[in-house]
Amino acid sequence: MYIDTYRNSFAVDVLEYFKLVKLNQEVLFGKNGSEESSLRQEQVNFDDNLLEKQDFGDFGYPSEAGDIDGAVEQMHGCKDMKDPFLVDFTGPKDPEHPHNWSTLKKTVVIIEVSTLTFITYMGSSIYTPGQEEIQKEFGVGHVVATLNLSVYVIGYGIGPLIFSPLSEFAIIGRQQLYIVTLFLFTMLQIGCALVHNIAGLIILRFLTGILCSPSLATGAASIGDVVKPKYVPIFIGLWSGAAYAAPCLGPLIGAAMVVAKNWRWIFWLLMWMSALLLITLIFFFPETGEDNILYRRCERIKKITGDSRYYTFKAREESKLTARDIAVIALYRPFEIMVKEPIVQALDIYIALTYGIFYLFFESFPIVFSDMYHFTLVQLGMSYLGFLVGSFIAYAASLIFLQYYVERKVINGTFTPETFLVLAMCVSWCLPCGLFIFGWAAGVHWILPIAAEILFVMCDFNLWESIFSYLAVSYPKHVASVFAGNGVLRAGFACAFPLFGRAMYENLAISGYPVAWGSSLLGFITIGVALLPFLFYKYGPYLRSKSKFTG
Repeated sequence: MYIDTYRNSFAVDVLEYFKLVKLNQEVLFGKNGSEESSLRQEQVNFDDNLLEKQDFGDFGYPSEAGDIDGAVEQMHGCKDMKDPFLVDFTGPKDPEHPHNWSTLKKTVVIIEVSTLTFITYMGSSIYTPGQEEIQKEFGVGHVVATLNLSVYVIGYGIGPLIFSPLSEFAIIGRQQLYIVTLFLFTMLQIGCALVHNIAGLIILRFLTGILCSPSLATGAASIGDVVKPKYVPIFIGLWSGAAYAAPCLGPLIGAAMVVAKNWRWIFWLLMWMSALLLITLIFFFPETGEDNILYRRCERIKKITGDSRYYTFKAREESKLTARDIAVIALYRPFEIMVKEPIVQALDIYIALTYGIFYLFFESFPIVFSDMYHFTLVQLGMSYLGFLVGSFIAYAASLIFLQYYVERKVINGTFTPETFLVLAMCVSWCLPCGLFIFGWAAGVHWILPIAAEILFVMCDFNLWESIFSYLAVSYPKHVASVFAGNGVLRAGFACAFPLFGRAMYENLAISGYPVAWGSSLLGFITIGVALLPFLFYKYGPYLRSKSKFTG
């Protein structure tokens, strides 16, 4: 039962490799036992010339890895031809297709992906309670110690440029990337716990930041693999909630380790949490990518029949891509779009600014709650829970918006990509308002800056939901590149802001209000960028009509 339910999981892969198990072959050959029934009857003969008819962009090869999928769909539309060696799903009810998995199996996958995102994302902020001890032990200043937070963040900004394209390759898929990178992530936590110099810790933190990025790069895609399109926004919101909750809970969990033992136990805890999750993924996380599932099916058919003519279209076309093709898709295209597209450029800066401000709170909170109100380390960790409360409220608001505004627009035929920007327009005031309250009410009572966190999250969470949805719909053929460029830019902001944060607050501080003018400066900037959703709501259709990347 387990073997068939969790085929294509790492544990079953190992057992299958050593020929210790034999999978149920009904899925491969159909219930009637014939090879023909496992292949679509509406498939096409493979013709190399058909690929030449596709739009290959400026460089003579697909502008995105996803363009190959478009070629597959077009070829599958030719109903008067068939190729008995082209392996595909048996039909809409094929049990191996992720949409046809049991509710329990889908739930397990969603929980695993969300937990993976939570643990690895928490690795950024869980370090902060131990920073003071690290400064004393290694004899370094505040900025150098803060690098351990910054390099982790820049690491998971760079990582998706590598892992996101790799996960889309049929021969690799998502499961193998999750397992391998999580294993290395877990092992390097041991190094972080045992290191005896600051340079070594900074290097290890950078590497673990890169290794944690597959969950951020493809976590949403994995959920999209198993959930039917109608319900994707709901579950992506839940996954986003896990991603948002992680850095909020990190300081509290890290503080508990520092108080109970010392800063090294922060990394021991991360190691044990990651190891437990790794074991769970090895046994209970099946491959979710359709292309990799078909590739595995094809390889099994080849092994059973001894006939090497069986193939999947995606794998065959990917074999033609050169290293240069992949490098352009992964490294050049995200920045090309960011530079040439004013919509992408402006909204990326808006998102990056809010992300940088979020990580700046890890500098301002100790000033407010430790210096002014003399919170203990654990109490300081608890002060971040306002963000967690705000994320629940913000998620509820996004669901209401999708249900009662977007869906009605779709039904009555008035939906445009700019529909998503209405949510950003509605919450844009919350960000500067939250910053002003945090800065100027901090000296009144400690509850007020915590309440300001809720306003901040109301904007930040829904801004992400709104802008990412808008960009995904506006640039459907290049969505991976758009998000990859966004990830690098926001990681750059989040990396830089903590490094200058304390100096900014100290230089702008006035008596009784240590973070007032620093927060106000950011508040005034966010008022300016809050105009962007309004501008693109009006001029977005015109700008998109002039773009070569929209479609």
